[in-house]
Amino acid sequence: MKIDDVVKDTLGRWAEEATVPQGLADRALRRRRRNRVRAFAVMAGATATVVATALTVPALVQRSGGESGVILAEGKPADDPAISLTGPPEVSSDPDATPPTKLVATEKTAMYAYYTWDYEKISDTRQILKQTWYLYNPDSATYEKTPWAAVDVAAGGHVAVLEEPQARRVGLLGPEGQVRWIDLEQPASQLKWSPDGGKLLLVSYAANPNEQGVFDEDGSSREIVPVTRTGFSVVDVAGGQAFFRPLPAGGDAWGRSVDLHWSDDGTLIWDWDTGSESSPPPRRFYDLEGRPHAAPPDPADTGQEAGLSPTGRFSAIHSPDRSAIAAVRDTASGAITPLKPVAGHWIEQAIAWSGDDHLITWACELKGSAGCEVSEFRNRLLLVSVDGRQAVPLTGFRQNSQKPGSWEPLFARR
Repeated sequence: MKIDDVVKDTLGRWAEEATVPQGLADRALRRRRRNRVRAFAVMAGATATVVATALTVPALVQRSGGESGVILAEGKPADDPAISLTGPPEVSSDPDATPPTKLVATEKTAMYAYYTWDYEKISDTRQILKQTWYLYNPDSATYEKTPWAAVDVAAGGHVAVLEEPQARRVGLLGPEGQVRWIDLEQPASQLKWSPDGGKLLLVSYAANPNEQGVFDEDGSSREIVPVTRTGFSVVDVAGGQAFFRPLPAGGDAWGRSVDLHWSDDGTLIWDWDTGSESSPPPRRFYDLEGRPHAAPPDPADTGQEAGLSPTGRFSAIHSPDRSAIAAVRDTASGAITPLKPVAGHWIEQAIAWSGDDHLITWACELKGSAGCEVSEFRNRLLLVSVDGRQAVPLTGFRQNSQKPGSWEPLFARR
């Protein structure tokens, strides 16, 4: 099952405009260099279960970017033939484009999709966060605009979609361009594949959770719009069944603390305990019936979206010293390797693993020994070795991740 089959049959029916209800753009809205509260949980430590009715995207193009496969090391020229990783992964990049038009992928991980975001003002005090999703199409070797309100991709390339901000059904893209729809008991706005790719988590809200206050130039909101979670549905993808469970929660100024996420092993779900004064707040866990559950071992938020590596050997964490923002911890020995500046880049955030030996990160241009040359919000995707010594650019620089029109990637294991 290949995405080119889907795209050929569906692009002609796709609408010109798309919106998405939930979660991902808050990473741009609230991106800070330390202690970020993430909109979506990270899928870690699992491979996808093959689901015959979902789309898989195995045929990704290799080495499409001009700098693909060029490994840069600190203090070394880019054309030095000695600069290479042992057994280097196949790398496809678009280092001069933002957002990318060519495939961004490694041997283990691919950027299957990305979205751009903007606002639609609906009154003097309220606006709606709008997102437009793009999926990679091997047939055209580029990312194609979609009509979907929300998209998520499981390991192996299985694609699930919502067609409107409060959708009454979830769609699974099939091999011939068809969409297999599964009806929901309650409308949902957020969707997320389980780590094993066999289930979907959909979160329901009393109203469109992307409606928010208009921001003034000083960053203050003209109106606080509460986001009220009503519950969630777990969809058994193979069986095509969805079961709704009530799980109310109050709202906050940003609205994202009421989202729900999978635990690393996919047996539990969690949200943030916003009543806590710690930063980031602790996680509250529930079973799949919505009942409170004890936290699993080592559930602490690491502050880095990448989380655990696929085998659990490493964990991406905040750096404990001021020499770096992100670091890699060996989960067995506890040894920590700060991801210090490399190849003229200051690493700001680790967002995805490529196997156990590489991380995909956001990085800005280095200014001196630490900090960003232009702004921490002007950054690019950078593939970094686990020891932090070697790197390769994957995309061009976003000019400002805080501004409307910016983009956010969606990575999944291949």
